[in-house]
Amino acid sequence: MKALFHNPLGFLLMLATFCLHSQECIGLDSNQAPAYEIMEEVDRRHQQFPYIYEEQSLIMVDRNGDRDTRKARRYSRVEKNGSVRFLLLFDSPKEIKGVALLAHRDPNGKTSKYIYLPAYGKQLLESAGDDNDDNFLGTDFSVENLTGEIISDHHYIRGEDKQVDSVKYFVIDVYRASDPLPEGKVLRRHYIQQDNLFITLTHHFDKHGRIARIQSHHDLKVVDQDMLRANMILMENKKDQHLSLIKISRRIFSHDYVPEEIFNAEWLYENYPQIKPAEDLNADSPLELQETAE
Repeated sequence: MKALFHNPLGFLLMLATFCLHSQECIGLDSNQAPAYEIMEEVDRRHQQFPYIYEEQSLIMVDRNGDRDTRKARRYSRVEKNGSVRFLLLFDSPKEIKGVALLAHRDPNGKTSKYIYLPAYGKQLLESAGDDNDDNFLGTDFSVENLTGEIISDHHYIRGEDKQVDSVKYFVIDVYRASDPLPEGKVLRRHYIQQDNLFITLTHHFDKHGRIARIQSHHDLKVVDQDMLRANMILMENKKDQHLSLIKISRRIFSHDYVPEEIFNAEWLYENYPQIKPAEDLNADSPLELQETAE
């Protein structure tokens, strides 16, 4: 310990490293921690890996127990200038093969979301994507659920912390940034584990303030330092008594799997469905982690 104090630079570097991974240093375990600050840290820890490729199964179960399964690939890029690109591309069943959801957030935080339908050729259909009640392609997920919540598009209000067994949670209500507070209607309520800052449960509200859908994340895996990813995402539609489950069968972190040119209608029109979907893997297969290519 004496050696550290004789080397102030070394001590400061050690302290900085500790603070990067400590809730105490950034104040997130304090009753005074602002909701917006908590959400920014959640986003930084778990959503900012530069290149992510995933193979997914989307399983829907209706009130009678009947199932419908869809296969999709998910691509995302976080550029050095801060812009974010997202592509969700469906491979099966054949009636939706080639359908894609595209999203782009520029460095200033402005977000555009589009749906690509092969029958419309190179035309993209713009989606507002901010309706908490919309269902994408008959699933229980909205466009915003699939592309991710944009922090700058929302207000956040911290509620009373909760504890279930030994797990403590931050409770944060989400409002549209365009809605004045406190008159605005709450869109959803996040329950964030305080030990890892991961959103494990979200209640989505209808326009009357009732819980319409419940989103939960399961089978969490550490994929990079303190970054977590869920291998299963469940959305329960309380109104329609319907379930949608996303199961991640393969996840790769690599520039080679997420080329920049795929995030536009021209590429989709010219290359899909000629591009063959990646080989189907069992949902229980281990995740692959590859180093990001510079």
